[in-house]
Amino acid sequence: MALTQAVVNEYSFSEVTENDKQPLITNGLGRDVLASEFIFQDGYFGEVKEYDGILDGATGRININADRTVRTAQIEVTDTFTVGNVLWFAGGGSSAAGKLVDADNGDGVQVGIITGSSGSAGSETYVEFRPYVQLISGVVASLEAEPKVLVVKVTADASTPLPIVGLSEGDEIIGVSVIATVANASGTLILEDGVGGDISDGIICAVDKVVKYAGTIDDAKSILPATGAAVISVGGTAASTRGIMIITYIPA
Repeated sequence: MALTQAVVNEYSFSEVTENDKQPLITNGLGRDVLASEFIFQDGYFGEVKEYDGILDGATGRININADRTVRTAQIEVTDTFTVGNVLWFAGGGSSAAGKLVDADNGDGVQVGIITGSSGSAGSETYVEFRPYVQLISGVVASLEAEPKVLVVKVTADASTPLPIVGLSEGDEIIGVSVIATVANASGTLILEDGVGGDISDGIICAVDKVVKYAGTIDDAKSILPATGAAVISVGGTAASTRGIMIITYIPA
């Protein structure tokens, strides 16, 4: 019987971009990091892919693939993870691993959308989330652009719209939340499109330190016009409303 030779890889095929979603970073946290530990380094958020971890000062790869759902127990167990809410990462610095948290602690980064969790409110055991897309060496890792975050502090009367600096024509709003900074029984903040059209619904800003999220984003107004965007306070005590509005958007 004659044998038929099988030609293997005649055209020298290889996936030259297979590491696009695993950028090489330098560990500058001041401590060693473990395999599968989530870190935020060099502008990237992802889990360590090196089997031996990455020594302090050494280089290694982390996985920032957004086309997946992730589960981890690297969380603040006393938080409450609500499906659909933004997930944050609070770095631990040189002393401890960072943790995934349910709200910004002042220097956290938004890393994804919560899709599930286990445990009870305030006593969680793990969280599941869909990571945000990230840029890799100037190449977009997915068909979407990298979401960015803008923080707007309302420290004065906003009953007349306050223009927001930092957003441009064509930017697309994909999320809005508010942290109340003073008690105000009927405080409400709205993100507008700069010409009086409501992008978000009214977000309660009434109980000091409490975080509230937009219930709706109007997709007919979420891509900003040339007039940009503004924040406005409405309600019975509009002039007294104080808070921090956190805007997630995709740059034009």
